[in-house]
Amino acid sequence: MAETVAAAREKVTGELGAYMAELRQAGASWERKPAGSPEGEAAWNARQVAEHIAGAGTFFASGVAGAVGIEGPERRQFEFASAAEAVPATEASYQAFLGVVDRLKDEQLAIEFEHPRLGKQTVGGLVGLVAHHLNDHAGQLKALRG
Repeated sequence: MAETVAAAREKVTGELGAYMAELRQAGASWERKPAGSPEGEAAWNARQVAEHIAGAGTFFASGVAGAVGIEGPERRQFEFASAAEAVPATEASYQAFLGVVDRLKDEQLAIEFEHPRLGKQTVGGLVGLVAHHLNDHAGQLKALRG
């Protein structure tokens, strides 16, 4: 968990930049499934990854906002025909997430709460999870291009 909101925000924006760079290159592998016979998220094509990550921005934003009692964005799910369509929607989803982060105070990072899907969390832990999540799926997109 980051000790300050600024450090947490910096980590998320860094991982978001790396993810967006991969998303911009995902067009050629948009519907390509990974080699072998993976299961679950590991079996997703680039389109499925992009739809998941775009929706995760508002999912995490609403979770963080609810934990600290502020208004957050409405959760959204996405369907994209192309990587070009996914880029602006994903950017907007994570701007909504960062808008919630920007309203946090450092001391709120330690707030514990029960997330309905993720169990017991802290606000800072959930923000940190966003950075990790972006990193994981950026690697997945990169592997699909391979």
